[in-house]
Amino acid sequence: MDNASGFIAPPSFKRTRLATAVLEGLTTDGDAVTTRYEVWRRLLHVWNTPKGRGLFRGEMPGAIHVQRVIQNLIRTHGLTADPDYGRNVYRVLGLGDAPAEEVFALATPFGYVAHLSAMQRWGLTDRRPDALHLVVPAAPAARRLAEERMAEDRRQFPDAAKEENEVPLTNPRPPAILRGRKTVTVTAKEMGRWIRVRGGHTRLATVGQTFLDMLDWPDLCGGMAHVRDVWREHADIHLEEIAASIDDSGSPIVKVRAGYLLDELLGLGDDARAAERIAGWLRFAQRGSSRVLDPSKPFATDHSEKWMLSLNV
Repeated sequence: MDNASGFIAPPSFKRTRLATAVLEGLTTDGDAVTTRYEVWRRLLHVWNTPKGRGLFRGEMPGAIHVQRVIQNLIRTHGLTADPDYGRNVYRVLGLGDAPAEEVFALATPFGYVAHLSAMQRWGLTDRRPDALHLVVPAAPAARRLAEERMAEDRRQFPDAAKEENEVPLTNPRPPAILRGRKTVTVTAKEMGRWIRVRGGHTRLATVGQTFLDMLDWPDLCGGMAHVRDVWREHADIHLEEIAASIDDSGSPIVKVRAGYLLDELLGLGDDARAAERIAGWLRFAQRGSSRVLDPSKPFATDHSEKWMLSLNV
């Protein structure tokens, strides 16, 4: 409407009942960040309620509804584009912001906190990393995980989740700076083991996986000298979890490094909790090889005869 100053007021927008139902679900669950795919899943939940189906005017939930709901919620100040992720990731404005690891878990569906950040969370180091260390799947693994998740959602909502209507699930790479924290992201062909932290969404490498990663990526875990100190102090406490994770690893050099540390450095080679597994790793030792304990440093003459490993720390 024109006023005396000639200013034309912007059109007013009302929040639709469908958008309200989606926002209520996000708010109830405390999701500070959401995605296009999660909005689609929320629409499926609404469709499955007795009153909700009528909000779709006979149409089945699909990409068009996702777009309409997101646009409506942006215009009515329910959502806004996430300041760090940007496209297709949204802040829920009715909720307080979340720390970087929670935002990552909500925006990037496949990946977990790892390396020095996981070591700190498990109480294995007194170092406080400035960066948040993350692992995400390589593209082929991410596609496989997305297909599995989408197939599961179609099974969960057989009356509504039709393949031709679904919104694709993507796994956006975390930004270099997330909620003021630098991120260090490693892409893995195969994902390791992780758990969901109680009371939140954060996915954290298991303690066994964290010890495995110390041998695979020591430079991201404070360096091999620090890794060796951590194993000295904490490996005995977590021996069974470590042995299981190392045994499942497909990396021969990780098995050899773990075997040396547990057997010769710590004297746990005969411990009943892991003796059989440690003995089995000996077959991966290679005579005449140039394998090293610390992959960031050159070969050294000091070595383990049993594990055929240069002790170059």
